[in-house]
Amino acid sequence: MSHRNFTVFLAALVLASVACSTQSPLAPGTAGDEVPRPSAVPASTGRTSADTSTASHAASTVTGSYELFFISRGQIVSTLPVCGASSCEELSLRAHVESSLGPADQGMVTFQYCSFKGRPPNDITRADEAPSSACEVDGTGRWATLLSMKVNEAGEASMNFGFVQIPRTVGFRFRYSPQGGDIASGVSAAEDFTWTAQ
Repeated sequence: MSHRNFTVFLAALVLASVACSTQSPLAPGTAGDEVPRPSAVPASTGRTSADTSTASHAASTVTGSYELFFISRGQIVSTLPVCGASSCEELSLRAHVESSLGPADQGMVTFQYCSFKGRPPNDITRADEAPSSACEVDGTGRWATLLSMKVNEAGEASMNFGFVQIPRTVGFRFRYSPQGGDIASGVSAAEDFTWTAQ
């Protein structure tokens, strides 16, 4: 072997020895070679991701206020005369839902009225509509559904109940379902409305 070749061989051998004695930046155990490990997976609770999502949403909703208003000709009223020969005023129900965050921006309102058990609806000679006490106190009535509808951007929903021909007092309320909104489900206080004789 020539002197030049021997020198080159010796230099290569020294470099190889130095490389073997120094750990590579990507050698196992260094940060450059670490494979991310999956985080520990908690034991199954028996709940699906949908259950968890629902529970999480329920925990994030806030308590709201649920107010029912009686409206006739654009004004809040508490009584109306029954239909007569000269006039027949219609009643509208208005639900309003809000919280400390503001009005409900989504959700569904279901209007209900108190109905005497065992009486057919829409019988003008034997009205089934009852005061709220029949549903809330003595159990002679049950809450019957009138209509369900979504709230508007003001957190309100309205429906036309119509006119009445026989004097009576009827209990009303509404149920609110958030349907993904921030305000919790709730029920308005039961309110009575009275139609008086002409």
